[in-house]
Amino acid sequence: MGQLTFAHRTRALQCLLYLADKETIESLFKKPIEEVKSYLKCITFLASFEMLNIPITYELFCNSPKEGMIKGLWKNHSHESMAVRLVTELCLEYKIYDLQLWNGLLQKLLGFNMIPYLRKVLTAISSIHSLWQVPYFSKAWQRVVQVPLLSASCPLSPSQLSDCCESLIAILECPVSDDLDMVGVARQYVQLELPAFALACLMLLPHSEKRHQHIKTFLNSCSPQVILQQLEEHMSTGQLAGFSHQIQNLVLNNIRNKKEFGILAKTKYFQVLKLHLINTNNITDLVNYLANEVSVDEASVFISEYSKHRGNPVPADAAPCEILKMFLNGS
Repeated sequence: MGQLTFAHRTRALQCLLYLADKETIESLFKKPIEEVKSYLKCITFLASFEMLNIPITYELFCNSPKEGMIKGLWKNHSHESMAVRLVTELCLEYKIYDLQLWNGLLQKLLGFNMIPYLRKVLTAISSIHSLWQVPYFSKAWQRVVQVPLLSASCPLSPSQLSDCCESLIAILECPVSDDLDMVGVARQYVQLELPAFALACLMLLPHSEKRHQHIKTFLNSCSPQVILQQLEEHMSTGQLAGFSHQIQNLVLNNIRNKKEFGILAKTKYFQVLKLHLINTNNITDLVNYLANEVSVDEASVFISEYSKHRGNPVPADAAPCEILKMFLNGS
């Protein structure tokens, strides 16, 4: 019978932990469940050493200073993707945050194109402020954001669309987003026919003057209805929901400022625009639009909604023209 490897032991213990309850496991091992899980973590690492043909015992692994062991592993095996992943996991587990080592790790993870794994790693180390200064930290974030966009094409498949959403979430999670090429990412979203996502990127530009100019130019070049539709369909839940509301307000305020209410007049988003203007106490321009372009009745109904919202309902017997006149006269 062949020797029992650490890989065998790892799989066996994983199965046991999955199948048995806490009491059974503690009875079998005569140890608290936390110690059993800690043992599993160690032999999982040892299984990786085993796959790299690096002989090491459980005792040696437990008793060795981890930073020295990790740096030795890195020095001799950094050309192997499996070893790079193992070094990364060991650094995370034992909180080794050597700047030079991490710069090399991020560079190698990029080189091996381990993008989904790299995303998890970046999220894990984002709270370690000292690592933000590592040259490959912002480069790695940029790649994590851009690679899914570069590999997508129109029409987007559901998985590609999901990846595009994840890229935007990554931008929001990135602690050094000021270092990212947001305009470049926005262009990629435009190419993928996702203007709402592009606008989100432009809103995150660090310099206010550039941000304002880019947003102004962008809003002049695309359909507000498409943006609002994408916000509703792709960004209304989860981590993007709060940001989606900011983008919606920006689009609606732009329509109000330009008095281009007709753009949404025959869409379901016209009601969204109305509610936005009611909530922001900016209804005069829309009242004038409704009175001049639609009907006095529509204008009066809108005024009535606004007045009710303000806790000052119009008289029930007031005629539409009277309601409009009272509003325009400031009554």
